[in-house]
Amino acid sequence: MDRKQAETLVGKLVIINENEQGQYIGKLQEVITAPRKPWRGLVKIVSVEALPKPTIQNGVELGLPLYTEGETIEVSGTKIVTFEGDSAAITYKEGLELAIIKQLNYHNDKSKEHSTIFEALSGYLHEVEPTKAPTILQGLSLIETADSEQTDYLYYTLENRNNSPILVEEIHRKEVPLNGCPFEFELKTSRGWVKGSYYSNWVFEALSGRKYKLKEDKVLRLNKQHLEPYELFLNELDKPALQSFEHFLKTNHLTHQQMINCHNSLVGQLLFTSEQKEFIGTNFITYKDHNDMIIIQHHYERKLNEGLDTVYDRFELTSSRGIRSIVTYTNSFTSGK
Repeated sequence: MDRKQAETLVGKLVIINENEQGQYIGKLQEVITAPRKPWRGLVKIVSVEALPKPTIQNGVELGLPLYTEGETIEVSGTKIVTFEGDSAAITYKEGLELAIIKQLNYHNDKSKEHSTIFEALSGYLHEVEPTKAPTILQGLSLIETADSEQTDYLYYTLENRNNSPILVEEIHRKEVPLNGCPFEFELKTSRGWVKGSYYSNWVFEALSGRKYKLKEDKVLRLNKQHLEPYELFLNELDKPALQSFEHFLKTNHLTHQQMINCHNSLVGQLLFTSEQKEFIGTNFITYKDHNDMIIIQHHYERKLNEGLDTVYDRFELTSSRGIRSIVTYTNSFTSGK
C-alpha cells in the first residue's frame, strides 16, 4: 500500500500483517512520513485476525498474539493492508476465539505433531472461552471414533429391550434405537451382506423389497459414509429450515462446496440416546471464502412429541472480516422464541 492510499484510510480499520507472527485488525490513526524514508503507520489494535505460527522443539510453544486490545503500535507501511470486512469489527475476544478455532481446524489431524499442537490449542481455548470451549471441542471429536476404525463400517449386534430392537455397537457399546432410525444398514445373512432399512415390528426390508425377520444377536453394519456430519446436519433440518439456511448462505455469498469443517453435536445426541426427548446444543460449521474464514453457529432445540416435534433453529454467522448475520427458524409448535 502506498502513502497516498494509506492517508485515505486514516480513522478506518486495516490489517497488520506480521506474517508468521500473526495478523491483527486495527484502526489506522496516523500516517507518519519523513524525508527519504518509507512511511509508517500509527495503529490502535482492535482484534486478532490470525494467530502466530506455533513451534515445536522440546515441546509445543503456541504463537500467542503479539499485541493486546487497545494497544497503539507504530509499524512499517509494508505491513499494513486494506481491511475488507464490516466496519463494525468483531471484538478482540471474538477475533481471538475465531483465530484459535482456525488453527484447531487445521491441526485436527492424527499425526503426532498435529495432535500435540491441537492439545495445546484446546487448553488455550479453555482459557479464552471457558464456557464455549467444551462444546467446540466436543464437536471436533464427535466423529473421531468412527473415523479411527480400520474398516469402513460400524458393526452392531441386535438386542431386545422391552420388545424394542436396539443396536449395540460392538467396540464402544454405543446404543442406537432401530425404530425410526433413518440410515441404510446391511444385514448379515447366510448369503452375505444385504442392504436395506428397518421396516417395523422386527422386520428388515432389503432394497430388493424382500423382508427378513429380525431376532436378537443378529449382526448389522453401517457404512461410515452415512455419518458424514455436514450431510447429516442438512438432512436433519426441516425443509423450510433448510430453505432458510440455504438462502442465508446465498445472501452471504457462500455455497455448500465452501464448507471445510462441520462439528455436529446433535447427531451424537440423536443416535446414541434412546430415552432422551429434548435436545439442546450448538453445531459449529466452518466455511472458507478466498482469504476469509466464516463460522456459522447453529443453535438448536428439539423436543420429540407424540405428534409433530417442536423445532427451533438459530444460525449466527461471524466472519474473520468482522461480518455478522443472524437468521432464526421455528415451526408452528415452537412458542416463546
